[in-house]
Amino acid sequence: MEENVWEETISINPAQAAFLMQPYKNGYVIYSRATGKSFITGAVIDDNIRVMPRGITTLTQATIGQALTKTLPSAFKMLEMLGYRQWDPVRKVGDYVVCRRPVEGWLKPYEHIMSYEYAISFSNGHMLYILTQGGNSRGPNADYNITDEALTLDKEKFDQEAAPTNRGNEHIFGRRSPHPVYKHHGNTFLSSMPYTPEQKWLLEPARYYEEERGIRLFEVWNKIVRLQMQLIDARLAEDVSLFREIWNETVRLRQSITPFVSRDGTFFILGSIFDNIANVGMQYILNQYKVMERLSFMIEILNYMVDKIDSCYYKLDERHVYYNATNDDYIRDLAENTDYDWKQLADNGDSRRDLDCNPMQSLEITPDWGSTASFLEVAQERNYDFVTRQLTSDSIDNNINEFFVKRDDEEDTMVNALMDKFCHYYRNHLNKHVHYYRDRYGDARRANAKKSYNQLAVERLEQHGWTVEQHVHAGMEPPQHDKFLLWASILAEKDERFPRKRFNGNKCKYTLISMNNTRVIEKDGRFEKDKRSERNKSILPEEATHLGDAVDKRIWTKYGHLIRQGYGFVDARV
Repeated sequence: MEENVWEETISINPAQAAFLMQPYKNGYVIYSRATGKSFITGAVIDDNIRVMPRGITTLTQATIGQALTKTLPSAFKMLEMLGYRQWDPVRKVGDYVVCRRPVEGWLKPYEHIMSYEYAISFSNGHMLYILTQGGNSRGPNADYNITDEALTLDKEKFDQEAAPTNRGNEHIFGRRSPHPVYKHHGNTFLSSMPYTPEQKWLLEPARYYEEERGIRLFEVWNKIVRLQMQLIDARLAEDVSLFREIWNETVRLRQSITPFVSRDGTFFILGSIFDNIANVGMQYILNQYKVMERLSFMIEILNYMVDKIDSCYYKLDERHVYYNATNDDYIRDLAENTDYDWKQLADNGDSRRDLDCNPMQSLEITPDWGSTASFLEVAQERNYDFVTRQLTSDSIDNNINEFFVKRDDEEDTMVNALMDKFCHYYRNHLNKHVHYYRDRYGDARRANAKKSYNQLAVERLEQHGWTVEQHVHAGMEPPQHDKFLLWASILAEKDERFPRKRFNGNKCKYTLISMNNTRVIEKDGRFEKDKRSERNKSILPEEATHLGDAVDKRIWTKYGHLIRQGYGFVDARV
């Protein structure tokens, strides 16, 4: 090795290698958790710094809080592996500064910058400029754009505000340059699997697979995921022969969808945790399989592609999905107070980071106790619409969080684990009063337990210092037909007696998947939920209705009487 040359060996997994080896202009990276998206984000930033010195890369996110706590800590962890260091004003060493004027003597971007409040400046003049849809939506003319957690974007807003900024320095890096950079004015979008109709724009670019090579990408991919679920079962059963057979079939299918760049420079790629198995190990996958409910595991870990079904029980649309509610002021203060310590910012934190959680107001929670897994929804009523960002005179019912755990051998372990998750996350909530909407199934005592699930849950909450006000609906379960009419009335937003309904799309991901994947069936002129998915493991999703059921119980308990009052005016065919 030459003197004064620093070398570092960095291992990359097949999914990362497949993406980084391809020359593309617009890239779409749809990877599951623990696949290595953050490595790719850091690698793209590093590449831009090297090939476009004094250029500008925009980092477009839904909010500044999301950028500071999700994307940047992970990306800079990778950049630090490459040797990047934040500027140390005492020692006078380092390669970048965050949200402040560049160091005297460093090069600056070709584009004139008025403010460095949202800028990360590098010593060769390249700048990473943070654009947010929550405020700082327009920036300087840029040379490239990166968006992590792209499913959280408002695509229409991105096209109107962020995309037009990607237009700078055509004569330096673009087609009019003597040495054009192929990726100039391109984009890299990174995301986990979209789960609402509004997010499906991220999957549309994949159509070139079928158009150019006849590959039905998502059909094959979902077949691979189902086989991987069987693979895990074979491993747990210690069936070596079956494991080998399924593994070989997944390899064969994966080769049939080998990623490639389209004729117009688009690159779309799917990846899952099995691409990173050499780093995380099979045991990690098995552990996640054991602690996560089936649907969550398939989407979050294996990257299963879900779609909203026809004949859905809930008439959700973009008015109810999607809002982002990171407390940007709190996160920005935290970032400045820690001098942008990426490790502290990456910590999951607590409810103080959630703008839609009023710490002075009580919380509303509803469990749905199951035999294999249990779920908890968290809500608050507010006079503020987080979708339109406007104060309102009428009440808006917000689902602000969700939790779930799988059943353990001990009867009270699942209950305690679920309540402990809630209490830990809301440990800094000032108003320790909770409205507990009882799941009537949880009132029944188990044969080997002295107390019911609900009794154990209330006791656990009280042990953590919460006062509990209990509410219960009539009957064991809300009547399906009446509940269907209630939801139709609420989601139509035409009757002032009912609240408007909103969901935190980031925090309530599986609630939305649950509700978008619950079918409605009609029997003798009355509507019911199709609950077969809870009984048949071969039907996906296995736990499709549970989080939706938790939301139902609270909504019915609070507002069910209103639909009964108006029976004479309700059309049964809503």
